[in-house]
Amino acid sequence: MVFFFFITSFASSVASPDAEILLSFKGSLQNPIFLSSWNDSVPHCTWVGVSCQLGRVTSLALASTSLRGHIPASVFSLSTLVFLDLSSNALVGEIPPQIGQLKRLRQLSLSQNQLSGEIPGEIGGLTHLRSLKLGLNSLTGEIPAGIGRLTRLDTLDLSGNGLSGALPVELGELTQLQFLDLGNNRFSGHLPGALFTKLQSLTSLDISNNSFSGSIPPEIGNLTSLVDLYIGTNSFSGQLPPEIGALSRLENFIAPSCSIAGPLPDEIAGMSSLSKLDLSYNPLGCRIPNSIGQLKNLTMMNLVYAELNGSIPAELGSCRNLKMLTLSFNSLSGSLPEELSGLPLLTFSAEKNEFTGPLPPWFGKWTQMESLLLSGNKFEGRIPTEIGNCSSLQHISLSDNLLSGEIPREICNAVSLQEIDLNGNFLSGNMDEVFLHCSNLTQLVLDDNRLGGGIPGYLTDLPLMVIDLDSNNFSGSIPVSLWSSETLMEFSAGNNQLEGILPREIWKAGSLQRLVLNNNQLRGTIPKEIGNLTALSVLNLNSNFLEGSIPFELGNCGSLTTLDLGNNRLNGSIPDQLADLGQLQCLVLSHNNLSGPIPSKPSSYFREANVPDLSYLQHRGVLDLSNNMLSGPVPVEFGNLVVVVDLLLNNNMLSGEIPGSLAELTNLTTLDLSGNRLAGSIPSEFGQCSKLQGLYIGNNLLSGTIPASLGGLGSLVKLNLTGNQLHGSVPTSFSNLKELSHMDLSFNDLDGQLPSTLPEMLNLVGLFVQHNRISGCLDQFLSNSVSWRIETLNLSHNMINGELPASIGNLSVNT
Repeated sequence: MVFFFFITSFASSVASPDAEILLSFKGSLQNPIFLSSWNDSVPHCTWVGVSCQLGRVTSLALASTSLRGHIPASVFSLSTLVFLDLSSNALVGEIPPQIGQLKRLRQLSLSQNQLSGEIPGEIGGLTHLRSLKLGLNSLTGEIPAGIGRLTRLDTLDLSGNGLSGALPVELGELTQLQFLDLGNNRFSGHLPGALFTKLQSLTSLDISNNSFSGSIPPEIGNLTSLVDLYIGTNSFSGQLPPEIGALSRLENFIAPSCSIAGPLPDEIAGMSSLSKLDLSYNPLGCRIPNSIGQLKNLTMMNLVYAELNGSIPAELGSCRNLKMLTLSFNSLSGSLPEELSGLPLLTFSAEKNEFTGPLPPWFGKWTQMESLLLSGNKFEGRIPTEIGNCSSLQHISLSDNLLSGEIPREICNAVSLQEIDLNGNFLSGNMDEVFLHCSNLTQLVLDDNRLGGGIPGYLTDLPLMVIDLDSNNFSGSIPVSLWSSETLMEFSAGNNQLEGILPREIWKAGSLQRLVLNNNQLRGTIPKEIGNLTALSVLNLNSNFLEGSIPFELGNCGSLTTLDLGNNRLNGSIPDQLADLGQLQCLVLSHNNLSGPIPSKPSSYFREANVPDLSYLQHRGVLDLSNNMLSGPVPVEFGNLVVVVDLLLNNNMLSGEIPGSLAELTNLTTLDLSGNRLAGSIPSEFGQCSKLQGLYIGNNLLSGTIPASLGGLGSLVKLNLTGNQLHGSVPTSFSNLKELSHMDLSFNDLDGQLPSTLPEMLNLVGLFVQHNRISGCLDQFLSNSVSWRIETLNLSHNMINGELPASIGNLSVNT
């Protein structure tokens, strides 16, 4: 009898309409592995994520269960549902309008899916709903007005969608709303003041990352329960209303990049519970108000890029809980008030301002300070030894100031110190034992100072990743032990007086990514072992006394983006293996004694690749082989080097014709082939190089006429064709070269008259056509030269006659 009852009850359970709906839901999904327990062998009320009362489904909790597919309309036939959570899955498609059938629903979460389309108006029929979360989907359209019928709602999250339009006034009917998140959408229009009049239960409001405009309504002061307010990244105008001071419970006011103007109202002091204040990236254009000192609970204040001026008010020292103060990139001036010394600051950032005077010794009272960032000011004098009392310091940046004297070794009393940046000052002395006890130091930046002496060997014992010693007076040899570092990623010591050789042990620095030693006195050869530095992205050995050949092993450094070996005494040929450097975007081998042909091997360098090291971005696209003894033709394959911006092959012994394929270098701004033995005609294809600013092909053996297509180079600033065997007339199309400032056509065999429109080239300041066979009348050619800004005009050794017109003024003319 009992067994029969169980079978009957079980059969009834499986046959229930709710079970059928759930199985239908499961069937509509793609491979619902998490729902494997959903089958007719057990009662549906025991299935994963399902809760029931009296056999009817009341809760469906399937968050983060890897559900994929559309939400079938049938699931909304579960009429007894009170709780539905399908968040954090991969559901797609629109929200079915049948959702309005769930009349008993109190909590609905469909957030973090891939739902699209508009929010169905039927959702307004869920009048028992207390929590509605649709955030982080791809919903579009406006908020339906029917949402105002959800008068029991306390949580509404529509963030992270593509919703647009103005906020409906019906939102004001949600008088029990405590949490409202509309951030990261495309809402626009003014904020309705009436909305804030009614939503007095709100504790959290997020409207950030939208396109709201107009002023912030004074009614915002009615939200007296507000704890969190996020309004950043909008397009508001005007000032903060003084009524904002009524938000005495507000703890977090985050409003960056929303076009708020100053001055800040003194009433801001009424926000007595405020803990975090972020008004960064706003055009405040004012002083920091003294009343800010009344915010006794303030722990973080971010006013970066806020166009602030004046001095830091001493009253700020009353914010005794302040731990993070960031004032960088403003126009603040004066000295730092001593009242700040009593703050428990962990971070003080005031970079790129106009602070003056000495660094105060009371810095030593900041024993909890972790980051002290004061670069880009006008601080002067010595670094106080009291800095050693900042025992918690991890990052210190005092770069680009007027500091002088020696670096105090007390700086390393902070055993956790990781980064030191003192570049761009007038610091002197040496590094002997200064950083010996910085046992956790990973970054040491001392470039652009007056430091001298040798580079100490103890640096090898520190976990340094970056050593930057550029532009100082360091001398002696680089410690061989430095190359044994397992952590060193960047070693830059250019513009010093370093001597010695690059040792074979350099291969041990396997983590090295940037090696910059230009403008020193290094001698010897480049060791072939350098090819083992496969992580190397920048190698700059320019302007030393290096000799011998370029090691072909450099072709193994596949990460190289910049290779600069110019201004040395290198000889031999250019290794074919350099063409294997697929990331290379800057190659400088100029001013050496290299000989032989330019490798014509199909190259993989100077193609589209990752952007190189940002500090070398200005060199991107430079191929400079000038001032050597290279011979043979210009490789036709150079037309494939699409990243090349500056191609410099001048002052070699190159021969043959100029390949027209160079016109395929669409980014080319400078082409210098001058001082070679190139013959043939000027390729007419050069007229396609729309970005070309400098074309230098003088002092070759070129013949033929000047192609008229060059008149289409609208960006051309300098043109030099001197010292060739060109004949014919100067193309009339040259009058289209409106940006041209210098044109040298001298020492050719040109004839005919100069185009009468040349004086209309208002940017032309230098014109050189001497030693040709140009004819015509001088006064006629210069008759329209009143507005011409020409400074130097050389027409000598031609067949030009006539007199100079009075309009020529004090122009330097050779006829």
